[in-house]
Amino acid sequence: MGRKFRRIFGLSRVDTRGFYAQAEAAEVSEEAFQVARKIRGENQEPAIFIHGVMPRSGTVYTGEILRLHPSLHAYPNELWEIPFLELTGDIIDVQKHFFHAYRQNIGKMGGHDFLPLFGASLMAYLHSFVPEGKRVLVKIPDVQYLGYFYTVFPCEHLLLLLRDGRDVVNSTIRTWPGMDFSDLCRQWDLSAKAMLESQDKNTDTPTGFWLTKYEDVVGDPVKFARKACERFQLSQDDFPFERISEISVRGSSAIKNEGKVSWNAAEKPVGFNPVGRWQGWSKRNKKTFKAIAGETLIAAGYCDNLDW
Repeated sequence: MGRKFRRIFGLSRVDTRGFYAQAEAAEVSEEAFQVARKIRGENQEPAIFIHGVMPRSGTVYTGEILRLHPSLHAYPNELWEIPFLELTGDIIDVQKHFFHAYRQNIGKMGGHDFLPLFGASLMAYLHSFVPEGKRVLVKIPDVQYLGYFYTVFPCEHLLLLLRDGRDVVNSTIRTWPGMDFSDLCRQWDLSAKAMLESQDKNTDTPTGFWLTKYEDVVGDPVKFARKACERFQLSQDDFPFERISEISVRGSSAIKNEGKVSWNAAEKPVGFNPVGRWQGWSKRNKKTFKAIAGETLIAAGYCDNLDW
């Protein structure tokens, strides 16, 4: 198992500061924000970042719907995921080392000026692969340092994709049987809390931010697409809603090839339903999830109580 895999799933071995860091403490100068806008391109329309609650949260299917819009260019340079925000802590550390190397620089620039400057450089790179007049669409199933999103990417838009933690954990175990059940429950609990906190802070944001649920996406994808157009200022007249039903299934833990999850496109089986597959859990698994993430499941609106 690689280092990346351990960092995502082995919570006892992961740096959890990304879930507790407070963006309000960020010290960014107005000069850094202005320069960041120039670096990314002042005439570039906002990119849309899809951040899923964690792997197996439905970012692939959601991205396939959105990329149907002719104004969007998905995954520039075939970078299928952009795990950049989770590096926020590393970027902060880099700037600390920068100050430590020559302390006279302290106070001459914002303590976290590197954040928007690094983020803008990434956006400039992505835009170099995008046809003129189109907007960038990227995704990542991770929400570490979520509170810093608009510090790192002050000009971009954010779509948070929440999914029932029981189905997320169930799908993850089916995809990677070696994962620890309790650690996955804890991972979802931390991630979902980060999403709900972000929603509270952005309640009055009319455009550029939206928290939605994967269950709503698969339940009524046309309604989702219309709402996404409203939230991210995309023309509904240009959206080919009739093509949504043509989208294939990719990466489903219920459709395997030689016992493994396949990321190749597959025809959607009759009666395909990715919701509620956790219901076959043992009493032990249910008890474990309730103890670790039950209250967050209620807060997220997936149940009224823990009598399930």
